[in-house]
Amino acid sequence: MRTAIIILAGIFLLTSCKKFLEEKPQSQYTADNFFVDKTTLDAGIVGMYSSAKDLFGVYTNTPLFMTQLGTDEAMFKGTSGVRFNFDRYTFSVSEGAIYEYWTRHYEIAARANTIISAAAKVTGISDADRNVVIGEARFIRAFVYFRLVQAFGDLPIIDAPISGKFDYGLTRRPLKEVYDFILSDLTFAAQDGILTTQKTNNGHVNHWAAKTLLGKVYLTMASAKETAMSKQLGKVDGYKEIATGVPELYAKAWETLKDVKDNSGADLLPVYGDVFKIENKNVNKESLFELQFSPIVPYGTQWTKEYGMAATGGTVNGNPPYYTNSMAGVTNLVYVPKFYTYYKASPNAVDYDKRRVWNLTDSLINIANNAPSKLTYIWSAPYTPDVYNQTIMGRCGMTKYRWGDSWKTTSQYLYSNCPNNVIILRFADVLLMFAEADYKKNGTISAEGLAAINRVRQRARGLDAAGQPVTAAQTPGFNDYTAADITIDEILMERARELCFEFQRWFDLARTGKFETFLKKTRDPADTKIVNTGTSFDPAKHYLFPIPQSEIDLSTNKENFKQNPNY
Repeated sequence: MRTAIIILAGIFLLTSCKKFLEEKPQSQYTADNFFVDKTTLDAGIVGMYSSAKDLFGVYTNTPLFMTQLGTDEAMFKGTSGVRFNFDRYTFSVSEGAIYEYWTRHYEIAARANTIISAAAKVTGISDADRNVVIGEARFIRAFVYFRLVQAFGDLPIIDAPISGKFDYGLTRRPLKEVYDFILSDLTFAAQDGILTTQKTNNGHVNHWAAKTLLGKVYLTMASAKETAMSKQLGKVDGYKEIATGVPELYAKAWETLKDVKDNSGADLLPVYGDVFKIENKNVNKESLFELQFSPIVPYGTQWTKEYGMAATGGTVNGNPPYYTNSMAGVTNLVYVPKFYTYYKASPNAVDYDKRRVWNLTDSLINIANNAPSKLTYIWSAPYTPDVYNQTIMGRCGMTKYRWGDSWKTTSQYLYSNCPNNVIILRFADVLLMFAEADYKKNGTISAEGLAAINRVRQRARGLDAAGQPVTAAQTPGFNDYTAADITIDEILMERARELCFEFQRWFDLARTGKFETFLKKTRDPADTKIVNTGTSFDPAKHYLFPIPQSEIDLSTNKENFKQNPNY
């Protein structure tokens, strides 16, 4: 299979985005003579999924940080470089990572285009098998265009393989047309009888994943259009032109997500941290779609290495400590110190919200005799924001992604062999999105919407010594939500607590127009207790990223391929 993927990559491996999506054949194979049956189409699908992993790799000019930093939950502790530029909004129109974000998404879309076109021509294949191939390819194409349109707004739409001379006169199509394109792909993939309704456990998308992404698209369109219609400074005006009204979009999100909630068979795992344990990847009932990574070099991830506990006290077998334990890392990315306070703790510093214990480290690993020996706690007990200083902030690691049963478990941890998958869609997100759609659709949250968000909150309390769920009565001050508690800001807080560092936060703040609100909570440069956390976020421009300057330079239709406002 790996050989087939390599051959396939040679067929439609794309050049850099400097030449946009112009293809250059790398072998004697073409899409027409390679894709001849179900086996070769399946190889194409695997290659397409494999290319999607590049969105979450830590490479030169990595686009990973583009929507991961600069929020109220994650930041970069350093003072320069690509991570700094995105965290502090100091990037330029020529930033290499913006160029790579654009390039890699369009390359994946081009692979999907090739497969969709080829599948329609292959003979000797059943309609059911053909629909599966096309449905998976259209899901991935919708996924990458969805990420592109949120990041850049108006976009060129390329929906077929490119042959002959590339047309540099393409226009940026209005945002509303891009969403129509995305919806067309997802409504096909999510219709009954196209993709299996069974959990695949092998990285292939199924019916319920397609429906979940469709619900997320509807919710994004609704909230972003609502924000644009409110005439707030700096929000994305293109959402105003979406023909469907805001109430109808929320209703569509509600209906779609309710179907997933009630009928998919997905469920929350009893223990929050079990969702992210390496032993449970693919097989847990909560995960709806994961991008696959392997412990075989170089098919593992590097992004988890960016997180993790800081370590002190030496090396392990001559290597930096992060090579031996997945909870220890280089700590390039840290949580914003005040994000710690998003989680509710009891007066005696025993955390009510078990998600904080799993997600955020308040300690560092001491290395002794070539092994992790103990934890040294950074924060005082009870926790107080008054202990902030530069040294402490630099040790605010994230421990959400780990393998093994505890921090003491050691595994060789090379730069590109970490096998953690990227969970793209999971059931907790479905419940939270449903609750938001319910609240917005009705003007107040219903009993059903309240039950959905409280399922997430209940799980956050964890289990007692007998393995039973801790009840609200046992955690005074960390109660179930009532209808009176629910606001859009509170829903976004709960999303942050549950989904932090899962590549969601930038998109949530962008669609709801809430960057200013939440950056003020955690990253106010006027707060002198915290150093080096402020950003240069400008609401007049940073709700979109700039179009890569190289694309504008190459365009022969500059009247219809303009830069985003204020860049």
